[in-house]
Amino acid sequence: MAAVIPMLSVILATVCIESLLYGIFFVLSIISLYILARRREDMVNAALNVRGKRRVAYMTPMSVAAVFIFVINTAHWIVAVYRLFAGFMLYEGGTQPTVYYAIPSKPTEVTQNTLLMISLIIGDAMIIYRLWLVWAYNIAVTIFPLSTLIGLVVCAIGSIYASALSKPNEDIFASATGRWISANCVFTLWRFGGSSLMGVVGILIESAALYTVWTILFFVAYRIRSNLQYFASETYCAVAGITFMLIHVRRANSSYDESLDLSATRDSRQNAYGPPRVAVNISRVVHRDNEYDSDHSIKFAPSSVVDLSGPS
Repeated sequence: MAAVIPMLSVILATVCIESLLYGIFFVLSIISLYILARRREDMVNAALNVRGKRRVAYMTPMSVAAVFIFVINTAHWIVAVYRLFAGFMLYEGGTQPTVYYAIPSKPTEVTQNTLLMISLIIGDAMIIYRLWLVWAYNIAVTIFPLSTLIGLVVCAIGSIYASALSKPNEDIFASATGRWISANCVFTLWRFGGSSLMGVVGILIESAALYTVWTILFFVAYRIRSNLQYFASETYCAVAGITFMLIHVRRANSSYDESLDLSATRDSRQNAYGPPRVAVNISRVVHRDNEYDSDHSIKFAPSSVVDLSGPS
């Protein structure tokens, strides 16, 4: 039996909670991008030129995904605020807000659903990418998650299409849109407990436990036909963004750097069949006996490099 919760109350509470979650997401986004950029620049400062340093510091899969998720979540929140004003002020003079929110085919509703699905797809893709890194680039462990990601993409397209074609006051729990939504939930539950990192907090973050709990909340509310499903659905995008940014902040603060690890892996493979390469820097020190010279010695830059690895 569905929980009897007034839809009007759910709508107002949802906008408030989504705004709060977006604020948390916004702060995490700024912190994660800043920390990651500074850390990468420090790590590669001695090895790369300025242009190469900036490229490595910013153009990574996680960083690019973070920017996209930030833009998507911001757009989702803006549309949510617009829908609040449209429902309570513009539509029918603000006298029928629940009727306005009960029309899933409205462009604003379809836009929000599209932004949510894109956010879920990017988040899942990055969790799979992170899983691949944690398991030392083992492709075998990503086969099942990749299969669920493909299923999520198909269901996302189907749910958006069905929502755009739905009729006003259509029962979302029994319509084609509802079936696509149920399938979406199934394809987003694979990640729970998928991390092998040590520490309780690390496991909860890396396994996207918050995201998983929210998925279960939405699925249960939807199956019992409670209006809480709207709350869980509309805040889903912000929760997915927070989950991703928690992972991003955690890895930005850790000593792990996937771009440098990938480079080290390639170098180790290239040198697997040969002796290790050893470079020796030779510096010259010149002593001056001139009493009028305040500097007793001058150290010049390395004049030569000797490669002791032998012919390649």
